[in-house]
Amino acid sequence: MLDNLSLVLHKKDDLRLEVTELPGDPAPNEVQLASHTVGICGSDIHFWKDGGIDKWVVKNPIVLGHEGSATVIKVGAKVKNLKVGDRVAVEPGIACLNCQ
Repeated sequence: MLDNLSLVLHKKDDLRLEVTELPGDPAPNEVQLASHTVGICGSDIHFWKDGGIDKWVVKNPIVLGHEGSATVIKVGAKVKNLKVGDRVAVEPGIACLNCQ
């Protein structure tokens, strides 16, 4: 199994580097990525130092960092535009509305 080192915020001012479990195989329209570099942005800092942003409050542990670069390591059966080994830039704040 690959290591999945993650920056996990448990509550305000409680950040921990943890190895988190990778999900199983991707769904038919999904890919699984191996992250290379991940940025910590202003919203991550607000969650860490303030415990939330507006109505979004940290109630359960969350993994911070959502803007990064990665390599595709697995592809779902219906994925046509990416293949294993492709390098990608990630911005998951733009939802496809087809997956979780």
